[in-house]
Amino acid sequence: MNKKVFPGITAPTLPACVGTKLAVLLSTALLGALVLTGCAHQVASGEHVPAQSNVPSPLNDLGTDVANGSGNGGASSAIDAHATDALDAMGAYLRTLRAFEVDADTATDVVLDNGQNAALLRHTVLKVKRPNRLRADITGNGNVRGILYDGRRFTIYNQQKGFYARKDAPPTLDGLVHDLADNWHIETPLADLFYWGNGKPDDQAISAAQVIGVEKVDTRTCTHYAYRQSGADWELWIATGRRPLPCKMIITDTSQTSRPRHEVTYHWKLNPVFAPSTFVFRARAGARQIDLKPADRSPFEEAE
Repeated sequence: MNKKVFPGITAPTLPACVGTKLAVLLSTALLGALVLTGCAHQVASGEHVPAQSNVPSPLNDLGTDVANGSGNGGASSAIDAHATDALDAMGAYLRTLRAFEVDADTATDVVLDNGQNAALLRHTVLKVKRPNRLRADITGNGNVRGILYDGRRFTIYNQQKGFYARKDAPPTLDGLVHDLADNWHIETPLADLFYWGNGKPDDQAISAAQVIGVEKVDTRTCTHYAYRQSGADWELWIATGRRPLPCKMIITDTSQTSRPRHEVTYHWKLNPVFAPSTFVFRARAGARQIDLKPADRSPFEEAE
């Protein structure tokens, strides 16, 4: 049965706001049914940009021209400075992390032919050692797909299909994320973590921001924020205390009648020690190397 995927949300740049670029698709030819993120989309100006994911621009610098809000959902201004400041603080903290591991559970809606939403469940384990090491293993639908980056090349693989592909890559993680999105239409898993707080202004994206309150995400105490931009409502839970890590995010596509959602819950390990072999790809017996070619369409459109 054909399915419409959760569409991409405008995210031309990702600076100090939230929104996410979540989960990933690792390539049409190679990964077939790998589904974890968004598709190409249009920015407000009409300029076409490669998709970055199913998340609104999380790292926008919203600026300071906002009125004081109550922080209880009834703010007198559409944009509460407390909510935007929280994004800035989270982005600044994320930029201090030199090594981290994230376990993330995602649920991404697809829209069936009859208009019903159906959630695709994935589990991603992301390991990062800055400035130039990354490994992501994505489990779902009975398959394991992934991407490895060693500072010189990236490798993507699909265990079920028995394929892998390798390409030369830029020397930094930031360069890798842009190269994958711009040249290959591949979304880096949990790419929001690389964009948050990168200082690229996009202060027109957010039309509303407010503080909902303090809530629990599993055992963690988090502050719940709500944001709105054209075509998307999104919520973010940020851990309280001296480590303002993102705990959970929900993005709702408001451009479709069924309002499909993308939801992710993060669990963090800070300052892990990775063995050198962590970022080395070893093909499984019988796996076949294929040539990776730029996709005409977003991998998310091709998947499933």
